[in-house]
Amino acid sequence: MKIYIAYTGGTIGMVPSDNGLVPDEAFAEQLAQQLGASNEITHDFVIQRYEHLIDSSNATPKDWQTIAIDIQSKWQAFDAFIVLHGTDTMAYTAAALSFMFAHSDKPIIVTGSQVPMYKVRSDAMINVMGAISACEASVYEKAVNGVFLFFAGRLIEGDRAHKAHTSDWQAFNSPHQPERGVLGIDWRWRDADLTHQRMTIQIPEMEESAVTILPVFPGVQAEHWQGLLNENVKGAVLLSYGAGNAPDKNTALLALLNAATSRDVVIVNVSQCGAGRVAAGAYAAGSALVQAGVISGEDMTYEAAFVKLHFLIGLGLSAEEIKAIF
Repeated sequence: MKIYIAYTGGTIGMVPSDNGLVPDEAFAEQLAQQLGASNEITHDFVIQRYEHLIDSSNATPKDWQTIAIDIQSKWQAFDAFIVLHGTDTMAYTAAALSFMFAHSDKPIIVTGSQVPMYKVRSDAMINVMGAISACEASVYEKAVNGVFLFFAGRLIEGDRAHKAHTSDWQAFNSPHQPERGVLGIDWRWRDADLTHQRMTIQIPEMEESAVTILPVFPGVQAEHWQGLLNENVKGAVLLSYGAGNAPDKNTALLALLNAATSRDVVIVNVSQCGAGRVAAGAYAAGSALVQAGVISGEDMTYEAAFVKLHFLIGLGLSAEEIKAIF
């Protein structure tokens, strides 16, 4: 099996500097040596270090596009793909790749680590080896095809992953859908519909200012959101309370949302709770959002909703077409 590993940056390959941890340009070579030293691994690996390594806190939608174009350019030459990425925005990148490589007929696994590989007590190689094992399951067992995030033994659908912990080995969860697989001594797979669907690759031009996030909090005012809903914005994720609620007595706030949706800004309502779905209109406070033209994101993570808006806007779809897809 030929596996392409893209080292984009992140904690996994960082080393100390005077200003804290920074990406190490020599990491790709060190990883190649570790993989080559094992007699149990017989795959052909190509590990490529990106010219401009990314601390994922600095990642932008343009970086999703860069990674996707890289994978697409190597599609015919490899059986599987692993993307090494920083944890801060890993869920966003995994979601982006899942939309760009819809129904992928090859595994694309995004992973990284909580602790750099240079440290003795690190989760780096555990996660790399788990990602490789997921690739093997796809090729040899036909168990996994598609885009996934692998971390601490959990294989999560790319558009279902959410970063849930800053300091635990298990940094990611899948709040609304069981993991596709759990890796212990052996894999334990969730039953899934493996009906073949035609793969499509679409890598749109990303507009970095196209989508924003609107937080709901006690005392939120129209002035707080005014700058966020500027003339460049075409989509927004509204982080609501509970099952999709926001202040329904603040007429200025609702008028601002109404004005935005009237000029074809697509606003998607996603709960700021850790789990559960938006039930649009279940409460009066949520009905006011529906009347203002806000649509439900149902059980999407805010990462996936943010990325999906970027993706659909990048495809050039109209506001009505985007709303119909959501």
